[in-house]
Amino acid sequence: MVAALLGTGSAWADQKVIHALGEDLPQPGALFEDVRAMKLAPGRRIVCESDTDKPRLANPGLMQPQRSRGADHVRRCSVFADDGKDNWVVAGVTTVFGEARLWLIFVEQGSQGRYRLAQLSLWGRNSEWNKAAGLLGAMLGEPSTKAERVLGWMDEQHETLMFIDEKYPDEFAVAIGDIRLRKLMKSPGTAIRE
Repeated sequence: MVAALLGTGSAWADQKVIHALGEDLPQPGALFEDVRAMKLAPGRRIVCESDTDKPRLANPGLMQPQRSRGADHVRRCSVFADDGKDNWVVAGVTTVFGEARLWLIFVEQGSQGRYRLAQLSLWGRNSEWNKAAGLLGAMLGEPSTKAERVLGWMDEQHETLMFIDEKYPDEFAVAIGDIRLRKLMKSPGTAIRE
């Protein structure tokens, strides 16, 4: 729904944006195995819907495997940490606008079972909206989409979207995706719910 709000503009996304948001964040297009090995704070780990060795999650519904058509071709993951009671909860990663929840969506590319990062999203506190918007604007230029609670930039390879979701009014998200890989998620047989 929100992705449909994006339009094309003269601002061109730069992969340096991800490094500006956080030093150890993965780039769209990265291999699944490389992202799983990313540096995290002690006691944290990436957990995916497809994992057979998931820790006991405080909210197991967050990582239930998708039952939609093509779910075998998409992997959704996030960073979790033990809450000290042997329950794992969604945990943040360090970003320029403070600790933020990190969600990752991978899609299978080709028939060899290689998964690549199609989209990452960071969820931070609303109080940091102006800081994040200023940083993205300085790097990407004027947004091609400007609406209440939504800013968007797009180039031929990447789309960057900053928005506030009504379900989480105290947070905002910055979602950065590889357009070509996201198209694989929407192709026949790989439909998913977001």
